[in-house]
Amino acid sequence: MIARCKQLVIGFWLILTCLGSVGAVAAMDIIDISDEELRAAYLTTVTRYVTWPDESGRNTLVIGVMDAPEVYNVLRSSPPTQVRGLTIEAREISRVTQITDVDVLYVGPRALSQLGSIASSARNNQILVVTESSPVREELMINLLPAESSSELKRVAFQVNTDRIVEAGMRPSNELLMLGGVELEAVVAYQRGQREYAELQQQVSQIESNLSARDQELRQSRERIAMLEEAVAERDSVLRAQAGTLEDRQQVMDSQQATLNRLLRELDEQRQRLFVREEQLVQIQQQLYNSEQTLRRQHQLLTERERQLEQKQQESDALTQRIALNRATLANQQNILQEQREAIAEQLELLERRERTINRQREYLIYVGIGLFVALFFALLSIALYLKKRKTAAELMHTLNELHNAQDKLVESEKMASLGNLVAGVAHEVNTPLGVALTATSMLNDRREHLKELIADNQLTKEQLNNFLNKAQESLDLTEKNLSRVARLISNFKQVAVDQMITEQREIDLATYLEEVMSTLSIELRRAGVDYKIRVEKDIQMVTIPGAMAQIITNLTTNAIRHAFENREGTITIEAKMIQGDNVRLTFSDDGLGMSDDTLPKIFEPFFTTKRNVGGTGLGMPIVYNLVRQKMQGDISVKSNEGAGTQFILTFPRVLRAKSIE
Repeated sequence: MIARCKQLVIGFWLILTCLGSVGAVAAMDIIDISDEELRAAYLTTVTRYVTWPDESGRNTLVIGVMDAPEVYNVLRSSPPTQVRGLTIEAREISRVTQITDVDVLYVGPRALSQLGSIASSARNNQILVVTESSPVREELMINLLPAESSSELKRVAFQVNTDRIVEAGMRPSNELLMLGGVELEAVVAYQRGQREYAELQQQVSQIESNLSARDQELRQSRERIAMLEEAVAERDSVLRAQAGTLEDRQQVMDSQQATLNRLLRELDEQRQRLFVREEQLVQIQQQLYNSEQTLRRQHQLLTERERQLEQKQQESDALTQRIALNRATLANQQNILQEQREAIAEQLELLERRERTINRQREYLIYVGIGLFVALFFALLSIALYLKKRKTAAELMHTLNELHNAQDKLVESEKMASLGNLVAGVAHEVNTPLGVALTATSMLNDRREHLKELIADNQLTKEQLNNFLNKAQESLDLTEKNLSRVARLISNFKQVAVDQMITEQREIDLATYLEEVMSTLSIELRRAGVDYKIRVEKDIQMVTIPGAMAQIITNLTTNAIRHAFENREGTITIEAKMIQGDNVRLTFSDDGLGMSDDTLPKIFEPFFTTKRNVGGTGLGMPIVYNLVRQKMQGDISVKSNEGAGTQFILTFPRVLRAKSIE
């Protein structure tokens, strides 16, 4: 009975030791978190802040991992967790066709080449796609970025496109933008603790089994001692009962004494073993006591961590309110952009009036020609007709000059309209990171004022100072990352804008430059519900006029939005490859409405448009034709079937000849 009580006490203390070890490991390993553990923690935590529409009829949420076996192994080795009553399940994905069975898909860096087909399938199947260091921005939902500093705790930066998440049918919460830092570290520590708790449970079971075996051995030893004592008592009874001569009795006693000595030695050995076992039990009890003290300390650390997480949640709520204020500011800026669009519409109306004037002048020229024909038949009026002819010629020259001036102004208006769309797109992209940076700076200023009050009242503690420094570092990191993003956007905008206004040639990487141009048109494309794909062979370096190239791509894209995708969604595909003669073939195609047989031959005629009553000028495609043939020394052709889309095939020399420089 005493041995059984000791066994129960030992088992209880071993369980406490396991729990204490879990806390200790979580506290110690928090400074050594691998990239795979951090990403696995992000994937399991992000499910708390995104809601799927069919959760009420499900039991599990599936996290798929594509081309990232290390992250999958971490997820698989972690014990099952639950979010809103749903069990989290990890699954390895090897093909794009398998992603329809998952809810969250993590795409490793080596699988980014398949992102186009993955994004299309994700939108149709309500899949949250998490990418790693993806260069494509428009298709992203969540994009993870590597930490920029290795001297601090490992962290993960991320980009969130809530519009894409909502389009896919999911509902993100505001806390999704605040995820990271301490919360991810706590999740990693919890997962490590769960794994090590399971291992320690196995060790406890093994120790309990060993203790049971030892207890069995002790019981057997006691039983043997009892048997030996009974044998000694029986032998003693036999000695007292025996009769005979003294010598016989002496011999019997000597024999019994030898047997008794042997039994006493065995009894001493068994008692010595019992003393050793009791000392071992005392040591185990001391270890259990030490483990209990460690458990209490770790419990205090975990309590402090929970308090910090609650404070983090309160700060996240404050940041959400500031984001709402920034969205109101963005709405005011959008109203300003709308006023600018109305001004551009007035300019287009002015161009239409000028076009009508030119048509009247053409009619006037026809009448003048008829008058000249009549004049040939009336020789008597030759002098008067001669004077009239000179006057008419002067008027014709004046009219031609006005036509050239009007054409130049129309071309400049097209360039300014394109530049206006570029400015609107960049302004929208810049406002979001600027708002986040402004919010982080405001929060840092509020904490600074609070710190000044504590210093003035002589109430500042070391913990409060360290907390302020940590929060200040997080705010500064957030501000720096968003301002760096603004700098990159403005750099792209400056390059594309300068290229459109300057006609000098320089060397460009075709794939990179096409991506920069299309990124400036992303707002118009999203507003029209149009997607785009760029497929360019690697390392196509062109010496050309980037401004002309940007104007061509911009006009083709604008033309597709207005005509090919009227009241419908679709996709624009830009492909480029090298062909014979050191030339580059660029194909611009869409899956829109297409053109009829009557419209197709007239597409490059000046002032021809099918949208004249809704703002069309008919100059977009003639400008493209002149830029391709004259400035770019290339050729352009078009194929189209009504209802089956349109394809423009452009051919350029890879290296522009010097005579084309203006």
